[in-house]
This record gives sequence, structure tokens and C-alpha cells, in this order.
Amino acid sequence: MANYRDAMRPVLLRGACAAWKACKCWSPQYLDQNIGSLTVPVKTLGSGDIKVSSWRLTEYVRFIKEQRLGADEVSSNAGAVPYCHDIPLLGLVETLAEDCQPFPTEFLSPSYRQHWWRYSQFFMGPAGTITPLHFDSLLSHNLFFQIHGTKTFTIIPPNQADLCGRRGWRWFDVDPERPDYARFPEYRQATPAIVTVSAGDMLYMPPGTLHHVRSLSTSISFNIDWHTERSLSDALAQSSSGMPKEVIYYNAITALAVIAKMPEAITFPLYRPYLSYVS
Repeated sequence: MANYRDAMRPVLLRGACAAWKACKCWSPQYLDQNIGSLTVPVKTLGSGDIKVSSWRLTEYVRFIKEQRLGADEVSSNAGAVPYCHDIPLLGLVETLAEDCQPFPTEFLSPSYRQHWWRYSQFFMGPAGTITPLHFDSLLSHNLFFQIHGTKTFTIIPPNQADLCGRRGWRWFDVDPERPDYARFPEYRQATPAIVTVSAGDMLYMPPGTLHHVRSLSTSISFNIDWHTERSLSDALAQSSSGMPKEVIYYNAITALAVIAKMPEAITFPLYRPYLSYVS
């Protein structure tokens, strides 16, 4: 916590959650058998927009089985593969949190610890699914858990955002896997780090870290975005720098919990819509 979280330095912890039941049991088939009737939003990331559709989980698992995109294939439209992305699944099916023990709640701020799973976002998809280069909306800390399969993260420090072709609040047009130096010559000055995150690994990324993510195999993972008083102060200070009004609102709600210490029973119902917010 002192060397990485408080110092805001990224770190990969190999095998940090490998002992969890989730890492031993979870697979698309396991989730299908247990919660296949659940309807979930599935996102398709196009060029500049995100389309959301509703699928039954069992339908999405069938879709994963049918995919044949190779792990090494770099496709220009791989990001358009329908992706079960950023879904508050553990909050919808709270018994899943029992498979993620012992959970390292000490890494989180106190207001998140009692019901940590409510603040988590779930990801499941086939090999080849991509999340383009971006940072997390609220400029919060990110603790990421790889449960099944393998992903590659390309991470770039926040102070290099201006080198990456920023589009809107949190998306970037540079493709770190195939950078177009004619279009983005300044990207030559960036220092991306490529990190392979395998089942059982935990990755910490500081607020504002740019990251591009590719699934190398069928993959299941989840993360928690959370704030400390310091990260909240830094985020609120950027409210006039193009931050969407929705993001300002959710950071203000988080400030009531983290800084003002208001009870979760008051703040979480106001924060909950963020978990389905598409930015």
C-alpha cells in the first residue's frame, strides 16, 4: 500500500487471488449453469461510439463458444466484438462474492470495504476482445482481478496523455498495438509498458493511468474503481477540464462517502447508476 497505492505506482501481483474459489471454478460454462437466465448488457465498441444490447447470459456464453478469433490475430475490427464489459454482476448476484475470499479489503478506502462487491465491474468475452486506450472515468484507483484466461494490458502514465490523441474525456485514438506515427508523431515519446495478466493475478493501476486491453483467450475478470481522499481531491480539481457533468456528480457523491463519511445506505443508492454509466 505504501510503495504502490499511496505512491501511485502500478504493480502486478502474480498469483495474488489464485487461491480463490472463483479462480478454480469460474468459466463461461460455470456461469451459464448457475446464472444463465440473467439478462446482461453487452457492449460493442465501434469507431467513436459504444452500442449496448441486452443478452441472456446463456446466449452470450453460446456466442463465446462459437468464436474462432486467434489470440495472436490483430484485427482492425476486433474491438467491435460484442463484449460483456463493465457490468456490476457481483452486485446483481451477490453470492458470487463468496467465491472471492479472502478479499484484500485493506487496499480499499474504509467506505468501500463492507460491501466491496457492489462497486465491482465484471468482464467476460472471447479471445480478441479489445478495450481501446482510455482511463477510468472518475480518475479513481483501479484494482483488477483476472479470474479465467489471460489478457494483455498496455499501460501509459497519466502525464503522457497528451501524446496519445485524446478524444473526449477519457478515450484516445492511438492504437498502442499498431501506432500510426504519421497521424500521431508525438506518440514516439510515450513509454508504454506491456503487461500480461494471467488467471489468479491482480493488477493495480493508479488514477488516470491510460490502458489498452486485449483478451488473449476466453477471459473472465473484474475490477473495482475506488477513491482515496487524495485521489478525490485531485479528480475534483479537474472538474473544469472537460470532465462530463455525470462524472462530476458521481465524484461528488463519492466525496460524501469518502471524505464526509456519510453512511453507505445514503450514498450508494445515489452512486449505483454509475455502475451502468456509458462514457
